[in-house]
Amino acid sequence: MKIIGIDVARYGGDIEGTYIGEILVLTVSTDEGLTGIGFTSAPKGMGEIFLNLVRNILAPVVIGEDPRRHLVIWEKMFRAIPRRGGEGFVRLCMSGIDFAVWDIKAKLVNAPVSALFGGDRKLIPTYANCAHHLSPDDLAKRASEYVASGHKALKIRGSLSHVSLAEATARVQAVREAIGSDVKLMVDVNGTWDVDTAIQQLKAWEPYDVYWLEEPVAPEDFSGYRRVKANAGNTYIVGGEQNTGLPEFRTLIDEASIDMIQPNAALTGGITDWLLIHGYATAKGVPISPWNLQMVHLHMAAGLPNVKWVEYFMPDNELLGIQTRLFTGPSIQEVATEEGMFLKAPEAPGLGLELDPEMQEMTRIVS
Repeated sequence: MKIIGIDVARYGGDIEGTYIGEILVLTVSTDEGLTGIGFTSAPKGMGEIFLNLVRNILAPVVIGEDPRRHLVIWEKMFRAIPRRGGEGFVRLCMSGIDFAVWDIKAKLVNAPVSALFGGDRKLIPTYANCAHHLSPDDLAKRASEYVASGHKALKIRGSLSHVSLAEATARVQAVREAIGSDVKLMVDVNGTWDVDTAIQQLKAWEPYDVYWLEEPVAPEDFSGYRRVKANAGNTYIVGGEQNTGLPEFRTLIDEASIDMIQPNAALTGGITDWLLIHGYATAKGVPISPWNLQMVHLHMAAGLPNVKWVEYFMPDNELLGIQTRLFTGPSIQEVATEEGMFLKAPEAPGLGLELDPEMQEMTRIVS
């Protein structure tokens, strides 16, 4: 089997005056008629750059390869631009092809991608992303609605890019009072604090029993992570959503000693690289809680026991932008239990990605 072509389609832009983001959907074709679908999200203004990078740099080194040889394909993409050119946003473009390759591999055996990892977890634990940009009172109301529907863990946002430290504290206090003491409350600050701010806020938030503080400092500040961790008390310190590659995650685990890592399969270059990170974390006894990208990470959680849960974005969450509009699959099926909200494991062959024809027509960007 050989890859004979890679088609790239762009979707997104403005709908009714609102920018909804941009996604590139990649279709990898083979000489045996089997195709795989992958995708990647492009920051505003980068869609054309991503498109040209895939077409002119990555596709030429992939075409002609056997899609079952994911390690060879990944390495060829990573080395396509000399002198470490495979870093940065190139990994985002690589991930779209890598997803499609894994989609093909699983379709070959008529099984979901999760089956290729060896595990068989039927129900996937979740925590709810409740990082809505609302006033403390409105956010508390939304959080209590999530809890009423069956969620036992949720995350809010307190980053300096959106709220002051005082408002972040008001959010934490209001949400904790609304959801009660039995629900796990996480806070994400998106790497916008420094070490001193993180330590002082952790002390101020002790009465609110914060389960974890996410990305307290910049993603490259490994020593800062270590200092925050040493002063975190009963609150877990987690991070990694902005980090890429095994070397960075090895440092987060070995030197920063954080409690849980959050690798994102799109940012790090695909499932292939994500699995290297997972293997190292597992050997070190560090749980994984992948960030975002629930459509793909559901497979990791179903097939790998060291994935604690997935971050669950409900349809009312605008943070996903075009993703929630463009993709209709894989199917998301909730199961509420006394232990919290679970999602059924994927069953469709491959990644199970399906697109809404109407949204494709409405949001297609001609390039």
